[in-house]
Amino acid sequence: MPIVSGSGPTGWGRKVLFESKQTGDHLTILYVGPGAEGAPVHYHTFHEWAYNIAGDFTNNESTSPDQHYGPLQRFREGNFLDRPPYSLHGGERGRQSYMKSQVGATILIMEEGDVSGGTFTVEPNTGMTFNPDYKKIKTWSVPRIIDTIDKMPFEPHPSAAGVEVKHLVDDQGRGFRAIIRYLPAGWESSKAPQFARAYHYKQAWQFNFVIAGDMNIQTFRAPGEKAERFSLGNHFYVERAPMSIFGLADGVVTKGGVVWLEVTYGKGTSISNTPIEDPTFA
Repeated sequence: MPIVSGSGPTGWGRKVLFESKQTGDHLTILYVGPGAEGAPVHYHTFHEWAYNIAGDFTNNESTSPDQHYGPLQRFREGNFLDRPPYSLHGGERGRQSYMKSQVGATILIMEEGDVSGGTFTVEPNTGMTFNPDYKKIKTWSVPRIIDTIDKMPFEPHPSAAGVEVKHLVDDQGRGFRAIIRYLPAGWESSKAPQFARAYHYKQAWQFNFVIAGDMNIQTFRAPGEKAERFSLGNHFYVERAPMSIFGLADGVVTKGGVVWLEVTYGKGTSISNTPIEDPTFA
């Protein structure tokens, strides 16, 4: 899958993994060059989440539109972002040279809406859509930012031997869950058959991204049919739409160990306030 260079002065590259023509939701791998500056201070009317795969990228995380310098967040490998609507960020462009990306970045990012129609800046004459009525907004939100590598250890799965997890978000009120899972080298599905078992959701969507390592999965066109086996490696992407069936492969699931990110929505591909249903096993 080639990197598509963006238009404009930044020239950032991207790979679009998922896109909804109806809502504008899109999941993208974003490639940012060394020395990249961010955007003017802006906000979205939709939720977004991101996982920093490699490198560094900065955001000026303002908490008020009157704030020229908010807390500077330098996103690095392993940082996970859960950004609610009306969260002010950006503001690095043209401010201070240290705000620029030092080495460039590779970022997995989901924007749950039409960026062109749902993104506004509180600074005029920046080239972005300025909202002159921004002062009427009474509540500005703040994101949750997790350093999943340095600040968050893996924990044993309570019922699956050898499986370890990091619970990033588990919010049934929003119908949104994000988990990082780890399997050690040589892990076999027989160690935790229920965890490895294939299943599907009737209305939930799920996005899986292999952060590091190798893993074998199996999918089914319908219950009772023969399994199709797939071997995944670094940065492989698996999209589970409603009624799609997959599980971990029979036998050895990973030769050298694997870490992957699993993000699940209760309904659709954006926050819907629909609780995530229990899986239906094949």
